[in-house]
Amino acid sequence: MIKRILTGIILLAAVAASAFFTSLNPGSISVDVGFAQFQAPLGLAFVLALALGWLLGTLSAVLWIARIAADRRRLRRQLKHSPADTALAVRDERG
Repeated sequence: MIKRILTGIILLAAVAASAFFTSLNPGSISVDVGFAQFQAPLGLAFVLALALGWLLGTLSAVLWIARIAADRRRLRRQLKHSPADTALAVRDERG
């Protein structure tokens, strides 16, 4: 419950900060993306660039975590099907 409230507050603060930033930068820039060219407000272009960078960074992290999770599943399966005599013995200070 607290996590949802904090997430909402952070999201609201980010939207407010981006609206404030956009209002402080009323200029317009020409954006050329290779196949199209259009005019966009400077603040909006900056906020969209940040959002796109965040999205791509999150996507790369998700792909990395998915690969690690698949490796863990594979290793757990191998451990489950391994013979008992090859399992490592764990000893504590009592011997």
